[in-house]
Amino acid sequence: MKSQFVADLAPGTRLETTFLIHSKERKTASNGRPYLDLELRDASGIIKAKVWDCDRLDQDVEPEDFVWVQGNVDAYRGTPQVVVAKLRRCRDEEIDPRDYLPRSKRDPEEMYAALLDRVRRVAEGPVRALLLAVFEDPTIAEKYKLAPAAMSYHHAYLGGLLEHVLSLIELGDRVCDHYPSLRRDLVLAGLLLHDIGKIEELAFRRGFRYTTRGQLLGHITIGLEMVNEKMRAIPDFPAGVREQLEHIILAHHGELEFGSPKEPAFPEALVIHALDNLDSKLESMRVQYEADKNREGDFTARNPALKRELLKIE
Repeated sequence: MKSQFVADLAPGTRLETTFLIHSKERKTASNGRPYLDLELRDASGIIKAKVWDCDRLDQDVEPEDFVWVQGNVDAYRGTPQVVVAKLRRCRDEEIDPRDYLPRSKRDPEEMYAALLDRVRRVAEGPVRALLLAVFEDPTIAEKYKLAPAAMSYHHAYLGGLLEHVLSLIELGDRVCDHYPSLRRDLVLAGLLLHDIGKIEELAFRRGFRYTTRGQLLGHITIGLEMVNEKMRAIPDFPAGVREQLEHIILAHHGELEFGSPKEPAFPEALVIHALDNLDSKLESMRVQYEADKNREGDFTARNPALKRELLKIE
């Protein structure tokens, strides 16, 4: 189990732990001596590292490799850096990705248990059967517990998708209490399933990137395929409910210009889009404020997702 983290490393520290290689560049010092300039990361941050006399080692490790490192921490221009004495690639079975990538502060097992508890309280019927078929599938559950909600901007950390969806479920129940004409089971199903395709669209064990399938198809198409497969396995699943759930997945981005193949055409689909949009943008604002808490002035830097600077409010 990983015991030393980047956030705890100070000059003078003796180091013997594991990291994920974030970047690697071969360089030559002014005296002609070759070295590797690395960035090593874990869940707490990124630290620079130097590997001297690296001719053989240069062929052994690459970005997104997990590595065991022995060395010392010194200071370079006032910033801690690792001087590597020994380095080797780790086996996958030695690694828990939650130690190396940004992650939710909440326990994924507890979050998933809360999700299943809410699913099991849905009224008996085809929607409940579908949700149980999806979220009691161990293959889906394993990925859903870890998946980020995005590559950047909102909930872009391990467990981010699950945290985002739990927030949406709570909001959805409150909106349904306020608007009793809404079909609660359809709203809940839409909130749970709208981003299900992200567990296949994104790779998140060695960093966050798009899978080949994710790059080619996107999470909306992948999610539609996944949900349709589960619905086909349920005898006599109502055609009308199937079409409504398909539409919710297709329309949850809200507008054609934002990658939504359809725009919301009934109240429940509009609710899913509106709540998803609200929760994701508020999280993007939270992250921006946190990043710029020490920035001078009344405004943050420009938020790329929202395309604007944000006013700091005490």
